[in-house]
Amino acid sequence: MYQGEKIGVGIVTFNRKDGLLKLFNSLPRQYIDELVIINDGQHYPEYSGLDCCYILNEENLGVGCSKNRALSYLQEKGVDHYFLIEDDVFVKRDDVFLRYIEMARLTGIQHFNFSQHGLLNVNPQGQPLVRMRCDYASEKLFMFPSCVGAFSYYTALALDTVGLMDERFYNALEHVDHTIAIIDAGMHPPFGYFADIADSQDYIGDEGWSTKQSTISGELTFRAIVTVALQRFKQKRGLMPTDITIENTKKVTRQLEKIHKKYAVSY
Repeated sequence: MYQGEKIGVGIVTFNRKDGLLKLFNSLPRQYIDELVIINDGQHYPEYSGLDCCYILNEENLGVGCSKNRALSYLQEKGVDHYFLIEDDVFVKRDDVFLRYIEMARLTGIQHFNFSQHGLLNVNPQGQPLVRMRCDYASEKLFMFPSCVGAFSYYTALALDTVGLMDERFYNALEHVDHTIAIIDAGMHPPFGYFADIADSQDYIGDEGWSTKQSTISGELTFRAIVTVALQRFKQKRGLMPTDITIENTKKVTRQLEKIHKKYAVSY
């Protein structure tokens, strides 16, 4: 609970026991009103004692469907703030949820993705590769070129407006497509300017990403999954993600101003 509003956390896991337990034990439970784990893989005995709602899929449904199961559960519980987390990141600071909630209130942006999972939003030295910064009073909004879905925040308004994820993407691009829906609803900066809090790597730890370590992407079917997802994306949206126009910073600034005017919370 934060200032009278409910915080819900949904964790999606697939055959990464140590990662899930590390994440689970890192959570600031004092702020969490509802916690659900969707296991899309093997059940381990250690999971039976976890203090949360634990749902084991009868068969492998994919990350998109599993995330929707988590979101649906939290919606039924009347959650105000939704955090979707995968099992290869963990919490480093107890106030991480509050930082995202406050940034949403300050900016009006209704959806954030942790940017520092994997290699897409870091430079060769491992530092954050920020595309654009924007000042809001004493806070800074960071925006990144790539949309990464290991830790995502949604307001209830965002989910009520755009609905849940397109499950036809299965294990790839589901979070990108979902974020685009929120962009199209006028609740997030333009594509290629994916919103995150400043210095999010200080709040969330990353186990690193590669096709070798990823339980979703590490199989020989990885390329096939991505290829099918890209075909589905083009069929749905008429172009590939790489073909989407990247707006200039002036247009982004105007959109940020519109979002702030419509959705920012004044105290």
